[in-house]
Amino acid sequence: MSSPMATVAELAVATGVQIATSPSRWEAVVTSVVDAEVARESVSLDGVLVIVDWRPVRPSDPLPDLPSLLEPLLVKNPSAILVNPARQVNPPRQTVTMAERADVCLLWNAVPDTGADVTSHLRRLVDLRPVNSPHAPPADEVATVTGSDLLAILHRAGNLEDLLDALGARLRATVRLSASSGALSTVTPVAVFPLTGVAQDNMALEVTREAGLTVAETAMLDGLMPVIGLHVKLRASESDDAATEIARNLKSILGDDLVQREAGLRKGRRLALFPRHPVMCLGIEPFGVAVDMGGLHDLRSALAPVATRFDADAITIVNEGVVVVLIKATTDFDALSRALYRGVQVPLAIGASDPVDNARSYPGAFRQAIRAVAVGRRIGAINRVTGYRDLGVLGVLYQLPEHARRQFVSETLGPVADETPDGLDQRRILRVLRATDCNIAESARELFVHPNTLRSRIARIEAVTGPFLNEPDRRLTIFTALSMFSLDSNVEGD
Repeated sequence: MSSPMATVAELAVATGVQIATSPSRWEAVVTSVVDAEVARESVSLDGVLVIVDWRPVRPSDPLPDLPSLLEPLLVKNPSAILVNPARQVNPPRQTVTMAERADVCLLWNAVPDTGADVTSHLRRLVDLRPVNSPHAPPADEVATVTGSDLLAILHRAGNLEDLLDALGARLRATVRLSASSGALSTVTPVAVFPLTGVAQDNMALEVTREAGLTVAETAMLDGLMPVIGLHVKLRASESDDAATEIARNLKSILGDDLVQREAGLRKGRRLALFPRHPVMCLGIEPFGVAVDMGGLHDLRSALAPVATRFDADAITIVNEGVVVVLIKATTDFDALSRALYRGVQVPLAIGASDPVDNARSYPGAFRQAIRAVAVGRRIGAINRVTGYRDLGVLGVLYQLPEHARRQFVSETLGPVADETPDGLDQRRILRVLRATDCNIAESARELFVHPNTLRSRIARIEAVTGPFLNEPDRRLTIFTALSMFSLDSNVEGD
């Protein structure tokens, strides 16, 4: 944008937020962006876009009543209100209707955890000064740009950092490249020159100083933008080439060809392709959704940026029909699994290996992740990470042929493994007994029944399976069959 007279519709398009209300206020002019706390203290909100962070007091609490939050703001007639929900929810119909009745445009950020970025981007767009801004100094206060100035700058054009340093020195300003997803300065730039045709969206050259730019300075920067854009394209191309080389070597290391593996290890070590800190291998598959190889590569493309948000050195590839991510071992995997799901909007099964600290251990970590994701998928672990070290006996049982597992379950549990109400209830009782080490009193509390009632139900199970409460070997057999059942016939999602 070249003017601070931005409309609500233009800001919505530039930031990717959703317009929830009808078009009647889309063309309203926005002259400033403020938080809800500041807006509540203001007498009038004419020309103001208000940011409302809709989040609970505590993470586990429900979201507060949104209409009561917005009502004090709507009566002050702002140009628009942007809601940043803490969770992925659609705009409530009641709230949309209330905003339309107040003739205020309601904007909705559909992607949680990006509220701060969207707010910063909005402030930059609204505060942006045009090149003919009244804040620009008189021509006699700033020296004009001469041909020798431009030539001196172009002599530094072989290196992007040197070029930006030369521009900053000539303009007596801070000159930097920025992107909407990166760290933003707290100082509003006097001019922003967008880079077009580069891989990063919303990338621009920012010039920050107290005085605005003269016409000559602006013309000089306009002329240099193609050179800067070429540097950025080349840098992106080099980054893509490096990512391709890393992916190729990682596939060789994870493969079964030992000669290629050793060559990949040597090359990776020589070129320092892989992280030096401990990493974990993640195996990721769509849960309950059939995809072909093209779909897996699309999934990789969607998940890779999410992984790099948590670890700049993360590597994401497709290998043996699974999306594989190498990521630092200290990552918050609960937060990562939520972010991955939001990034693709399909259920995911995610398996994680034990931490490893060198590339020679990657193949073993990959096999662990593959086993963990397979077991996680079978036991219904949707959109959460199944750790290899947490598999316990399931990791061993999974390696048995499925027909052998099913036969063992049938012989051991009999009708307890049936898909009947009795079977469901009896398996639930067995799972609770397993969790409490067959403590009758504690199990009865968990099941909300009287201990004598529980004993009678256990007696019915023992009539089928044989006595097990006082028989450790028989108890082990029955609980092993229960674990096998969860691998192959998990209708309870346990």
